[in-house]
Amino acid sequence: MPLKRTIQAIASWPLIDAIRIVARKFVPVAALAALVLGVAHYIYQQGKHQWSRGVETYIVLEQIRRAERLPAADLAFLGDSSCLMGIHIPTLLQAFPGSDVESFCTIGFVGPDGYGAMLDKMIARGHQPRKLVLVFNPIQYERDPRWNEWANFIRTDHFEAPSSLSFPAGGLEYIRLLMERAVYNPLPGGYAVYYGGKDQFISTIWREHGSAIDPNRMLDIPSLQAYKATLPGHVFFKPDPKIKPYVMNAEFEMALLALSKSLSKFDRSKVYLVITPVNSLYAQGGPQSFHTEAGERIAALLGIDRSQFLDTPDMMLDIMYAHYPAHLHRWSRIIYTEELAKALADRGVLGSATDD
Repeated sequence: MPLKRTIQAIASWPLIDAIRIVARKFVPVAALAALVLGVAHYIYQQGKHQWSRGVETYIVLEQIRRAERLPAADLAFLGDSSCLMGIHIPTLLQAFPGSDVESFCTIGFVGPDGYGAMLDKMIARGHQPRKLVLVFNPIQYERDPRWNEWANFIRTDHFEAPSSLSFPAGGLEYIRLLMERAVYNPLPGGYAVYYGGKDQFISTIWREHGSAIDPNRMLDIPSLQAYKATLPGHVFFKPDPKIKPYVMNAEFEMALLALSKSLSKFDRSKVYLVITPVNSLYAQGGPQSFHTEAGERIAALLGIDRSQFLDTPDMMLDIMYAHYPAHLHRWSRIIYTEELAKALADRGVLGSATDD
């Protein structure tokens, strides 16, 4: 038949032989590559890896790991990055020798609901602290509902990223993240200058019992004493009129109610509240509003007594802040923590602080 002879003739062409050789050599490789990408994409969809990049995500992931692995502490902190960067746990350990103190503070995006999710996991493992301090900065009072994905991530171990990649891009992204672990990966901006890479940043969080340094200011001052020598003459600035007052919105209050449900599994008489100070430049509305009244409102929504709202500074000098308006820098965090230690001692949370 003419058609059969035509097919046989085509099959005898040198090009067809070349295609056969290529197919025999590379089809198995392509199939293996597709299988690897498929498995990697599946892991990418199921796990945390799809978003494990950036300073914020490194913080959240590492504090989750610490909360999972460390035994129950005498006192633990849960809260936002004003706690992470502004409360220096080694200073508290020095003030209260023999006490086990840990911070599991993350970022404001996680919010009260997310802090409750972390507490739930501690309770489920029997690792809940004996006493707990919840820390909020007024900057998170106006909560964006889009931030709820961070709390959902802590509860489910899966971050529903709107830009989740499809196959095969998801598999390639997971492989990229695996390779990232094997090579030096500098952090952005000032974090790269101070820490270098992700591993150095993470090791600092572990070494300092959950504390970290915002490196965007005062890296050139060699010591706390040298920094204190620069303070005389500095005064509080008047609030910038362009700054909006700190007012709690409905989304933030809903998140507080979610946290309150988690606290129902804990002894509320052992829960304390701290509102961290704001830069005087951002103190629009006055501390009576964003500190005192807001603290009382938060305590009420959480079902804890007003007396458990600790007396700590409500504002601090502009020179005491790093780049972010809620983050104290490396030296001022020690000054603030010394004030916090006095409040903890006065309230009998950890006993009497040692004298300087």
